Amino acid sequence: MLRDVEVVYVFAGPMSANDGTTPPVLFVVGTAGAGKSSLVTSFQRWARFLDIDVLAVNLDPGAERVHYDPEFDVRDLISLSEVMDEYDLGPNGAQILAADLVASQAEDVFEEIEGLAGDIMVVDTPGQVELFAFREASSHLVQVLGQGRACLIFLFDPLLSSTPSGFVSQMLLSSIVHFRLGLPTANFLSKSDLLEPETLERILEWGENLDVLESALFEESSTQSNYGDGVGQRAEFAIGQLRMMQHAAIQPGLVPLSSEMEEGQADVLSFAQNVFGGMSDAKDGFAGDIEHERQ
Repeated sequence: MLRDVEVVYVFAGPMSANDGTTPPVLFVVGTAGAGKSSLVTSFQRWARFLDIDVLAVNLDPGAERVHYDPEFDVRDLISLSEVMDEYDLGPNGAQILAADLVASQAEDVFEEIEGLAGDIMVVDTPGQVELFAFREASSHLVQVLGQGRACLIFLFDPLLSSTPSGFVSQMLLSSIVHFRLGLPTANFLSKSDLLEPETLERILEWGENLDVLESALFEESSTQSNYGDGVGQRAEFAIGQLRMMQHAAIQPGLVPLSSEMEEGQADVLSFAQNVFGGMSDAKDGFAGDIEHERQ
C-alpha cells in the first residue's frame, strides 16, 4: 500500500562504514539513456577486483531491470505501475509522483541502508534528471542519504555531445544540476567507446578549451545558416553562455568513460577520493591499485 504524499523532514544519523565514518555517496545523474545504470553495474564489478566494497542503491522506480547488486532497490518500496493505477496517471505523471513519494519516505530508505559497512556508495538516480535535480523533495532525499558526504557524477550522452550545440546544452545542464544540488560535480563522457577516435578527441578538447568550442559553434552556425535566423540566435546564446562560464572560471572538463570496456572507473573513484579523502587508507595498496588500473 502506498503512503499518502506527505513529506516530513526528519534527518537521520550518519551511516556506518568500515572505518566508522560515513562512506562517500556518489549520485550518478544524467539524461535518459546516458548510461547511469550501466556505470553503477560496471563500477561495482570493477571495484570488487580491488577488494573495494561498493554499496549500490537504485532510486529509479521506473527501472525495468538492473544488473548490479543493490543494497536497496526503491522498487521494493514503490511500484510505478501501482502509482499509475492508484492515482490514475500516465507514465510521466507517475514518474513525478513516484519521485516525490520516494523522497517523502527518505528516512525509510535511510533505515534500510543505515549500518551497512562499505567503502563507497553509488546511487542510481531516475532516468529523467529533472525529476531528481529540480524538485525540493529530491533535494531532501540527497541530504538524508548523503549525510554531508555526497558528490555528483554527471554523464554526458556521447551522441548529443558530438555536436557543439549539443555539447553546450549538456554543459549548461551539468552546471544547473551542480548549482541546484550544491554538490561537488565531475563530468564524464559516457559510452566513449561508441565514438570514433577523432570525434572523441574533438569532444574532449571542447571540454578543456572553451575557445575551441566557441569556434566550433561559429562553424556550426555558418553551416546551418540556411535554416533561418533562429540557428544564428541559438549560436549567439550558446557563445554568450560560454563567455559567462569563462568569466566565472567554470571549466567543466570531461573524462572519457566506458562501462562496457571498464574504462574511467578509476577516475570515478579518484574523484570521490579527492573530494572526501580518507578512502586511500581503507585498503592496503589501494592507491597503487588505482594507478595500475588507470594505465
